[in-house]
Amino acid sequence: MPRKATEAAATKKPAAKKATAVRRTTKKASEPIVLTWEHVATRAYYIHLEEGGDANENWLRAERELVAV
Repeated sequence: MPRKATEAAATKKPAAKKATAVRRTTKKASEPIVLTWEHVATRAYYIHLEEGGDANENWLRAERELVAV
């Protein structure tokens, strides 16, 4: 007597999993970040919004923060 479709499906062996290939890449040296006037001005502006203070002090603080990054 032929088997039912559900019995045939239940008795099949699961397919073996294929090993996935992992491509390794080398880390490239990142280019140095160029600090522009606009970067410093934007950061100084946000410092002013958060804390207020002197514009020159905010500018110097923004430069210090961005150079440290």
